[in-house]
Amino acid sequence: MRSWYRQRISLEGFWKFRLDERDLGEKENWYGGFESDDVIYVPASWNEQNPDWDQFSSIAWYEKKVFINEEHNNKEAWIIFDGAGYFTKVWINGSYIGSHEGSFTKFKFSIKDKLTFGDFNNIIVRIDNKPDVHNLPPAKELNVTAFDFFNYGGIHRPVYIELADECHVEDLTIHTKANGKLRLKAEVNCNEYDLKIRLMDKEMNNLILEDEIKGAKSRIVEYERSVNNVKPWDPESPNLYILILDVYVNHKLRDSVYERIGFRDVEIRNGRIYLNNRPIFLKGFGRHEDFPVLGKYMYGAVLIRDFYLMKKIGANSFRTSHYPYSDEHLDLADELGFLVILEPPLCYSNINRILNKEEIAKLFSDERYLEKAKSVINEMIKQHKNRPSVIMYSVTNEPPSDIPEVAEFIRKIAEYFKVLDPTRGTTFASHRSINDLALGCVDVISLNYYHGWYTEWGEISKGVSIMLREIEEIHKRFPDKPIMITEFGADAILGLHSDPPQMWSEEYQEEMIRSYVETLMRRDYIVGLHIWNFADFRSTQSPMRSILNRKGIFTRDRQPKLSAKTVKELYSKIKTFLS
Repeated sequence: MRSWYRQRISLEGFWKFRLDERDLGEKENWYGGFESDDVIYVPASWNEQNPDWDQFSSIAWYEKKVFINEEHNNKEAWIIFDGAGYFTKVWINGSYIGSHEGSFTKFKFSIKDKLTFGDFNNIIVRIDNKPDVHNLPPAKELNVTAFDFFNYGGIHRPVYIELADECHVEDLTIHTKANGKLRLKAEVNCNEYDLKIRLMDKEMNNLILEDEIKGAKSRIVEYERSVNNVKPWDPESPNLYILILDVYVNHKLRDSVYERIGFRDVEIRNGRIYLNNRPIFLKGFGRHEDFPVLGKYMYGAVLIRDFYLMKKIGANSFRTSHYPYSDEHLDLADELGFLVILEPPLCYSNINRILNKEEIAKLFSDERYLEKAKSVINEMIKQHKNRPSVIMYSVTNEPPSDIPEVAEFIRKIAEYFKVLDPTRGTTFASHRSINDLALGCVDVISLNYYHGWYTEWGEISKGVSIMLREIEEIHKRFPDKPIMITEFGADAILGLHSDPPQMWSEEYQEEMIRSYVETLMRRDYIVGLHIWNFADFRSTQSPMRSILNRKGIFTRDRQPKLSAKTVKELYSKIKTFLS
C-alpha cells in the first residue's frame, strides 16, 4: 500500500555508528545517545562499508537526528523500516519504541507520542545480527550456517517516518481477474467516512472507474465490481493500472492510498501452470540481493541493469531466493512483466552442518518455531499480496524433508499460506529428490539438482542421467503435479578456461547448463527451469567457496561469463506461452 498524499520524511543518509561487541549499550544507556567517531550510510548492510566491520556479526548501534515540523503535531506518525536486522530495537528521544525479528520484511512502530514537534528528534536503532539456530534462517556462527549466502547485518533497506491523518487506511487487499473482475477489502481507521474508489491507467491519463461508498461506519469495507475495457497483465504485455482509495470526512480529504495492480488469473491444474487460461513455461533464475559494498541493498540502477540483462537473455521469471525482496525489486517485476515465485527466509540447505537429525526433528516440531515462521510469512504476504508479478509462493528452500517432522512442518505452513492467500499456488525447493516426504503437500513440485557438480563431479553426462531418472520417478508418483527445476548449475571463475571442460572453468559451467536445459526442455511435464544463479554472490567462507558462490552466469558486478550467451540461445527456443 502506497500513498502520494501522506508526507514521508526520509531517514536515508549518514548515521552515527558504533559496534557493541560486549553488549554494553543497553546497560550504559546508549539509547539516549552515544559517543562515536564512526559513520555509516543507510540503506546498506554494514559489513562491506568498512573492512574492519566485514566479519562482524553481533550488535551495532545507529543514531540520527531528524527535525519534525510543528505543523505535524496532529498527525499519526510511524517509523517504517523496509528491512533491517536480524533483530532490531528502536528508541526515540530516549523512549523505547519496539522491536522486530527478521531482516527482509517491512515493519513499523507508532511514534506520535514520542516525537517532539518543532524540534530535533534523536533516533537510536540497535541491530543484533548474532547467528542463532532459531533464527530465520538458522546459523551457528558467521561461517557455519544452514544457508549458502553471507549473513549481512544492518539497516539493509530504506527507513523513513510517515505522517497520516488520524482517519486513515490501515490495509488494502486487492484481487483481480483477467476478465476485469475487481475485489477489494479496505481496513479503515475512522468512525464515519466516505470512500472514493478510482481506477486509472498506469500513466494516470485516463479514468477507467470511479465509484463511492457513502456513510461507511465499519472498519472493514468490501467492494466488488466488473471493470470494462481493461487489458490483462502478462509477461508479454504487463498492463498495469493504478487503484486509488480516498477517505473523506465531511467532504474533506483525510487520506489517500493507492496500489499498482494488474488483471490476471493464475491456475495450477492438469500438470500445468496457467496464466490467463494459457499454459506457461517459467524460464529464468534463482537470484540474490547482493552487490559489492551495498551488501543486501540493491540500489535502483543495479536493479535496472539486472532486469534488462534478464530481458536480453530471454528470462521471464525468478524466485526470491531465499527471502522476500525489496519493494523496488518487485516493482520492476510488475513493471516489466516478470513472473515471481515469492519465498520467505526459511532456508535450510546446510542445516545438517549445525544440527543433528534428532535436533532437526525437535526444532521443526517446536510450536514456537512454527509460530515464528507464520509471523514472517504473514508479514511477507501483507507486503506483497497485491502484486500481479507474484504468481506462486515457495514455502521454504531445501528443507531436510526426508525427516517426518520436517515434512509435517511443511504441510502446516503450506496450509497457512492458503489461509492467508488462497489465490496463489504453493511449492518449495526440494533437494531431497525421491526421498522427499513432503512433495505432495504443495501444488507444484520444485526440485534442485547438482548432479555433475556436488556429486558425479567432472562427469556431466552421468550426472544428467541420474537427475533425469530421479525426476521421471517423481513424475510417476505425482503425474498430475507440474514439475519445475528451481536450481541447477556449476561454479565458474571468470577467465578460467579449459579444453576439455573441467570444473570451475567457464566451459564446464556452459556445458553443464546446456546439458540440463536441452535434456529437460523436451519433457512435457517440466513447466520451468531456473538456473542457479543469475550473478555471483557472497557466501560463507569455506573450502568450497573462493569468497563468492560463483554459479552466476554473470559476475558479481554483472559482467557475462561464457554461459550467458548459451543461456540466451537456449531460452530463445522456449516460448513463455505453450501451445
